[in-house]
Amino acid sequence: MNISPCFLRTAYRDAGLKPSEVMAHVLSRLSDADQSGVWISTVDPDSAMAAARALDRRIADIEALPLYGLVFSVKDCIDVADEPTTSACPEFRYIAKATSPVVADAIAAGALYVGKTNMDQFATGLVGVRSPYGIARNPHNPDYIPGGSSSGAAVSVATGTSSFGFGTDTGGSGRVPASYCGVTGFKPAPGAFSQRGMVYACRSFDTISLYTATPRDAYDIYRVLARPDPLDFFSPVDFAGWHDGASAAQPWCLATPQAEHLKFFGNSETEALFANALQRFSALGATLAPIDFTPFTSINDLMFFGPFLAERDVSVGAFLDAHPDAGIKLVRDLIIGSRRHSAADAYRALYQVKQVQRSLQAFWQSHDALVVPTVGTVLTVEEVARDPLGPNFNNGYYTNFANPLGLAAIAVPNAVTRAGVPYGITVLAPPGREAALTGLAEAFLRSAG
Repeated sequence: MNISPCFLRTAYRDAGLKPSEVMAHVLSRLSDADQSGVWISTVDPDSAMAAARALDRRIADIEALPLYGLVFSVKDCIDVADEPTTSACPEFRYIAKATSPVVADAIAAGALYVGKTNMDQFATGLVGVRSPYGIARNPHNPDYIPGGSSSGAAVSVATGTSSFGFGTDTGGSGRVPASYCGVTGFKPAPGAFSQRGMVYACRSFDTISLYTATPRDAYDIYRVLARPDPLDFFSPVDFAGWHDGASAAQPWCLATPQAEHLKFFGNSETEALFANALQRFSALGATLAPIDFTPFTSINDLMFFGPFLAERDVSVGAFLDAHPDAGIKLVRDLIIGSRRHSAADAYRALYQVKQVQRSLQAFWQSHDALVVPTVGTVLTVEEVARDPLGPNFNNGYYTNFANPLGLAAIAVPNAVTRAGVPYGITVLAPPGREAALTGLAEAFLRSAG
């Protein structure tokens, strides 16, 4: 059954399909082989069917419920009231007292909750294999990683058990799994979605993200859910213009890294696939401007080698101290190891981010978007097992800088490697250009037929 948003809206309105039928189908799929490692917990079936039947009776309200009958998953570091939150650490498990405002708004708009999805523990990783709950199978080739940290959310959309999935994105977790799983990853600029009701990785610039089948689906859901939250002190006071629907006039002027700044980590196939993507943009009439990429990459090391990692210590460090046997050792070591950084290191990092942001003001006035590979190469589960750190850091080369710099991003499929694994591209821009990014991503996908 096709449960993508655009299909379901039409089927509910015009074909008599009922949300209860969709929910029954999804519940029947949760034990299938392709769902192995995807879910940490799932909704009570009786409660799920009761909620779906209640929607059946509200079909007359479909125009007032923009997410009517869409089924969705939630990464297990985001709270849903009366459901467990684990952040992929069983010892950390608690029952949430309240629902994340973003999730609550989705339910109020007619969406149906399915369950909590697997992830890299404490959202620390870009590989999707750092979980005691197993590994969400890459739906295209199980020898390859699903990408992280929002692995289960991306797989739930790719395998058709969620119309959309809530992930989170700190350094790429809302985009990297989109590339590996062949779906759209929509990462709003930090502040567009409320941060309340989640286990933070880096509270200064975390954001909830979306996985969908298409960029338009993601943008339409974003438009429903993006709003200021007066109870979230990271929510912007002035929200005007963040999602006003303005589109960039064509032809687009697109920046892309100079050849010497592109990294594919020895993979000539993905290098050729990205070159083909640039040719497709050119064929659409876009002007491609090779740029100095070092201002962006200068931010990257602050994420996992610098003081920003200490924000994870603020979030879960006390728990790890109180439970010395809890957590995957690699994740524990990364989080607790952040204590070597001083307050002076943190201030230097903040100054660096502000300096780069200011230096890019003219750049964003002359470029509509930045186009990069989502990842440099594609990794197998075995490769990550042999070297848990290096490949993980490589996965973030084109993603880590986005949130510290306050950028919005959409990751979409580009091509498929010989191993059958999708390989994507990402377009990025400042807040207020989400509609333009969506149009650009849609045009790119159409160019592949």
